[in-house]
This record gives sequence, structure tokens and C-alpha cells, in this order.
Amino acid sequence: MKIWEDLLQDIEKNIPSGAECELKMMHSKSALTRFANSQIHQNVDEESADVFLTLHKDSKTITISTNLTALKNPKDFVSRAIESLNNSPLDKGWAGLPKSSQSFNGLSTIDESTPDERANKVNDFVSQGKKMNAAGYCSSYINNYFVWNTNGLNSSDSSSSAFIDGIFRTESSAGSSHRGGILLSDIEAQQAGSEAAKLATDGENPEDIDPGNYEVILGHEAVSTILVFLGVYGFNAKSKIDGMSPINIDEKQFDDQINLLDTPEDDDSIGFKIDASGSKKRNLEIVKDGVSKTYFHTRRTAKELNTKNTFHELFGWGENFGGIGTNIKLLEGNVPQEEMIKSIKRGIYINEFWYCRVLDPITQVVTGLNRNGSFLIENGKIIKPVGRLRFTQSFMASLAPGNIVSVGDKSRYADSEFGEGMLKVPALHLKEFNFTGGVSG
Repeated sequence: MKIWEDLLQDIEKNIPSGAECELKMMHSKSALTRFANSQIHQNVDEESADVFLTLHKDSKTITISTNLTALKNPKDFVSRAIESLNNSPLDKGWAGLPKSSQSFNGLSTIDESTPDERANKVNDFVSQGKKMNAAGYCSSYINNYFVWNTNGLNSSDSSSSAFIDGIFRTESSAGSSHRGGILLSDIEAQQAGSEAAKLATDGENPEDIDPGNYEVILGHEAVSTILVFLGVYGFNAKSKIDGMSPINIDEKQFDDQINLLDTPEDDDSIGFKIDASGSKKRNLEIVKDGVSKTYFHTRRTAKELNTKNTFHELFGWGENFGGIGTNIKLLEGNVPQEEMIKSIKRGIYINEFWYCRVLDPITQVVTGLNRNGSFLIENGKIIKPVGRLRFTQSFMASLAPGNIVSVGDKSRYADSEFGEGMLKVPALHLKEFNFTGGVSG
């Protein structure tokens, strides 16, 4: 891309001698179609290019950023970085820059979605619940990422993603569903609409039930909530360094049926195949048969713990946040959801959680609420929708040995509290899950 080549040429000739330098640019195109009251009411698109410059010299490090449209004079941009560098504290955690051998070129041309194409996906969703109000969005993204450093690394990559997320409402209930994929054509909008409409219709006139320990079936979004919290706060090596992670490598902390991977190299994985430093990502085994195998590392955490980098530095999150897995895949089991329901004497189906907050990071005790489709199951049948419940539950304990009854046989991309397209998961059947309150407290 000529914009990147011109920028790099201008920056490179102004770098101070003896400095280590890393230049990054994220060029993004996003498009969004929103709908409410079953009608499209907004169609917007945006193009941006964010630039990040990191300098390291005399044991000091500084990173400054700007938007390409605001970068009028590259020489002044570098001068501002040098001035900030001189006023910075010593950086004892500096782990150096990747070598030129880690360069990767995955730049490609990707066709943008059109408003009509997104509108057709919205229509596919809305048509599944014509008697109800529908609201939500359909979005698509194309990103081109460039990284260069003074070690000779020169990497680039392209990625695309698309999502539909929608909800149907009745006077007393709501049902939601989500789908994601690399291209808009991958999105099963009609299937998502059908799922959301059924949850809303079946969920009318919910009844309150007493809190307590219940056997549960967790839908895809509920499963993704558990795994993204464990990914961000548990498997993140920075959390381990800070003494806040519950994960212990080579210990059997999870049920035998938990097999968790990070799969950036897979063809169906959303996102870049390089990390924020420009280094090629690799598929990684996170949990095998219940045993934790690794943390998510960046250059800094790998240096501090004297281990290998797993290349999980994430653009835009800051170098000091730690490693984040963005292609997490929970391997499927072989049990259809219908069979899970039939096996339960008394339990609850939970479509999704929301407003979740960590109470204790070391045990991963989290509190939150259910919403958009929850049902009481008795003697193998769904008998009625249930109202709002508050859970207070260790996410580690929820996946602990003996608490997984079965793993669903169908996976899909699920939404998460830290971003779309990060998790591909099946449903889970758990022996116990702790609900500590209802609508009254």
C-alpha cells in the first residue's frame, strides 16, 4: 500500500541514531447497518488509519500515536516522540524488537460489503419473527496492518470479519442471537433470526424461581463469557506475573472434556495471522484433556518469566496489558442440545449472561445476570421460562473436573464481553452452577 510505503520512508529517515524503532499502521474500513422496530434506520461506513511509533534508547521507551489524517509532518511526529522519550522513566521490562526472520506478508485485496448486502442479511433475520419487534445490527470490517522495525522486520496482513446480532421482543420477553464469520456471505442470518424468535416466543410470561445450585445448559454466548474471562484474566501471562491468575501450568484444573485451542492459522479463524509486533502467530494448545498447557505471552511477559513468546501481543491494548488469545476454540463434543435437555431432572437453560464482573480474580468468582432466553427444565423437558437470576460462581469451578456433564456437538462464533470473533464454542451441560439471587435480591 503506497500510503504505508510513503509513511515508512518519511519516518525512517528521521529516526535518531542508536535508537530502536517500531512503526505500525492499522488501516481499517468498517460498515454498519442498524435496525430497530424491524426497520433499518442507520447505514454508516468509516475509514481510518492509526499510526503508532515506538522508540527505545538509553533504556527508555516511548510510544506515541496519531491518525494518518492528522500526521501532517512526519519529522515533527518523530521529534515529538524523541522529546517524550527524553522525559520518560527507565524501562526495565524492555524485551527488544522481533528479528527480520519473523516477517510475514499476508496483505490481500478483500471486497467490501455493500449496504444492499447487509440489508438482505437484516431482512433474513427480521423475517423470522414478523409479529415481533426486532432490533440489532449487521456489520463488516476490513483491516490492513503494517509493522516495520529497525531490526529489519517488515510485516503486513489483511483480515476481514462480519457479524449480525439481533433481538426480538414481546411485551414480556426477549430472545437474542449472534453470528459471525470472515465474510458477510458466511453469516447465517436467517438461522440467527429463527433462534432469536423462538427464544422470545417461548420466553413469554417468565416466572421467578428460587436461587440455588442448579444443573445448567449454557448456550454459546454464555459459554463464551466464561472462556473470555478466563482468557483475559487467567491465561494472560501478565495476570500470572501480577499474582492474579488461577491458572497453573501442567495441572489438571479442568474437566477431561475441556480441550481449548488458539487457532490463528486455521482458514476459518477471524483476525490477523501476525501479532501487534508483526510476528507470525502459531496455533497453540491451551488446555488438553483438562490440563492447562500454556499462558498467552508477549515479548515482555516471555522475558520476565524466562520462557518462549507465544505472540499474543494485541494491537490497541497496550504493550503492558499482557497476552490475549483472539482465536479461542473450545473443541466440540458429541451431544446434541436436545439430548442434554432430555438428561436433566431439574435444571435451567441459559442463553446468555450479561453485566458480568469479577469479584475475585484468583478464584475467578464472577457475578452477573441471565437474559434473553432462560428456561426451567424438569424431567427432560422445558416446562416454563424463568425470570432474572443473579449468579455468583467461580468460572474455574464451573469447568472443574467432574462438573462437565457433556459438550455440545455444534460450534459457532459467539459474542463476548471483550469483542466479537474471538471465540468459537459449543454449548455446555454443567452439573452445578450457583445462582445467589432473584429479582427481589
